[in-house]
Amino acid sequence: MRNSMHLVILLVNGSKILHLKNSDITINSTDILYLSQSSYFMSEITGDKNNFESILIFFDDEYVFNFIKKYNIILDTIEKKDVLVLNRDHFINNCVNIVNQFFQTSINNSLDLVKLKLDELFLYSLSKDKERFSAFLNKIIQTKSSRTKYILEENLDIINNVDDMCKLTRLNSKALRKEMIRLYNKNPKEWLDEKRLSLAKTLLKNTQKSVSQIATSCGYSSVSWFIIQFKKYYKTTPLLYREQNL
Repeated sequence: MRNSMHLVILLVNGSKILHLKNSDITINSTDILYLSQSSYFMSEITGDKNNFESILIFFDDEYVFNFIKKYNIILDTIEKKDVLVLNRDHFINNCVNIVNQFFQTSINNSLDLVKLKLDELFLYSLSKDKERFSAFLNKIIQTKSSRTKYILEENLDIINNVDDMCKLTRLNSKALRKEMIRLYNKNPKEWLDEKRLSLAKTLLKNTQKSVSQIATSCGYSSVSWFIIQFKKYYKTTPLLYREQNL
């Protein structure tokens, strides 16, 4: 699962397994799962109705900052959490049922109502486990300044052009260029070319993939153009680089 926004998952039926580097976390309909922006590997298990059903609510940095300001939240922690699982009770189950109704009907101003319910979920989570939920919010706050960098580097394998970069970062071309100059002192195309070719070097050195396969893996539709770009950056051809680094 690749999400360029933050996410809360509320299971209605079935269960979900979140596979982390060193452990697996099982989440079911008695839990709330919070995920900060990143890529995750998850599997789903059907429930007693022989199906899987969940509510996904996405939110961005701005929502978190507005929430903290709106409710005068003080985060007195230096801890940071990417993933947070909390148990839910009767109050939250009622909240889930109401949100589910919003998604299933075309109620006027349903988006505003969902935001209010998300506020409730956040406030509930703070009251239930302030230390851990504060660490989750702190993670979002601390990475805001490098959000564009984080998104792009985590999703390099699906970026084929500058338009893809704009879609992932939710920035227009002018704003993206300004941010890339600030972060890397490079325009978006220069950054993308450098990352692609760096990946190509790694693949040439550490795999048996053909030059054509590597060109495709690095987002080049033309092998000849890939060779030209590689030679321009590294003053040698892909095949010669491979031979010299066996």
